[in-house]
Amino acid sequence: MNIYPKTCRNFVGIETLMPFIKKYGGVELQFFDETKGQILAPFEFKSRIDALVEMVPELKEVTIHPPLSHYDIEQVIAKDINILKRQFEELVEISNKHNIKVNMVYHTMIDFDYHKAVTLDKLRELLKILEGSNVKIVLENIFMFMEKKCTVYQIAEALNHPNLFCCFDICHLHCRANIVKKDVLEYAREYLDKDLCKKYTYQVHFSYTGNNDGYVDKKTHGIGHINVEDLRKDYEILKEFNMTDCNIITEVAEDDYSSRKDQFKELVMLEMVAN
Repeated sequence: MNIYPKTCRNFVGIETLMPFIKKYGGVELQFFDETKGQILAPFEFKSRIDALVEMVPELKEVTIHPPLSHYDIEQVIAKDINILKRQFEELVEISNKHNIKVNMVYHTMIDFDYHKAVTLDKLRELLKILEGSNVKIVLENIFMFMEKKCTVYQIAEALNHPNLFCCFDICHLHCRANIVKKDVLEYAREYLDKDLCKKYTYQVHFSYTGNNDGYVDKKTHGIGHINVEDLRKDYEILKEFNMTDCNIITEVAEDDYSSRKDQFKELVMLEMVAN
């Protein structure tokens, strides 16, 4: 298991996170309004990885998270599949240039039946660009729709490609359970398949969901765990569903990103519980 911090394209607060980046060799970069208001436009990430590698010679792996709005993988395919084609080619170029692992996260808003009808064949062709490389596409589960089983694992199983995996967000699991007013573990046992989780989970987004909410009041979404006991409960969910032998990325919203104090606390507690 690797424990990776998360920062933004401008590396805000990275000094606080640096001990963990150097120790485990990895980090995730979140890109925000990189498209300057243009919906589903390409965004530039090569120069940011170049700068990061120069800053952290120990770097072995980086995950890129595209802008949060209007960047679900099926939306990009619908607008212009060449955007993804160029991104995949750039990912391979970056990986080869720096001899590091490079991953790209994409969300999806449609269920598996729609993917079968609309995207799977296109994704299968796109993934050929990555074959033989150290690049992975990781599809992340979200929470604001009601598929019966976790779509991203269904996609991964259907394509069963060595460069396609899943990013499991535990906050999103809590949100879904809270929406349907079920205990999170009870809901997880309905929603997730342990074998698929073990086979296809490449990384986890790890954070706390406050006040049995996470979706109405955004201040309760993806925050740092209050204490070790609550963090351990979420880590035990990962253990039950075979998701601890992967990259665990602390994705923590906080008031002061320049200090990253909440994420640093999360990293320290997670390392203590995991070890």
